[in-house]
Amino acid sequence: MVKKEKTSKFGKSVLWAVLSYLVISVIAVICSVIRKSVQGEDSSAVTWFMFVELVLFPILFYVAGYLGSKKYEFQKFATYKVWLFSFIFSVALLGLWYVFMVPYVLLNLPAAEGSYALDLFLRKTTVTQEYTVLYLSETDGYKYVILPLVHFVFRFVYWLFYALGNRNYAREQKERERARVRR
Repeated sequence: MVKKEKTSKFGKSVLWAVLSYLVISVIAVICSVIRKSVQGEDSSAVTWFMFVELVLFPILFYVAGYLGSKKYEFQKFATYKVWLFSFIFSVALLGLWYVFMVPYVLLNLPAAEGSYALDLFLRKTTVTQEYTVLYLSETDGYKYVILPLVHFVFRFVYWLFYALGNRNYAREQKERERARVRR
């Protein structure tokens, strides 16, 4: 009986993580439309909305972790499991970057939108390559190394915010239990 309940909790936690990621991805699409309308014709300008996105997506992951834990009464996630899941998810998407670009773009929307301000900053950075001054975005290193790693780091950090939401809820639950026992 205990094993079935534990398996059920695991299934619910995975389902909640997938569902919350899909909702956050839809919010990323909406943010992309808003960002493009705020940017206007100058698509290379860093706008205030990009900084809003930089803060918004970690908050959304935190809220998703907190709400999922509250709704399904998840216990505190093990740190190594969160790190492992985050790493595997990010590596899988990193692999998609090199194999299938379209699924990568669809699955990577929160990280791409959240890191867009940093992306534009890095694109405008000038580098010298074989006596030629180029923008960093014009190099293969940017396309195949730097940008995928920026997305990798952002995805990893977002899932850590998800776990932080879970941990804060678990801490609040533990404090409530202690307060109830004291009475």
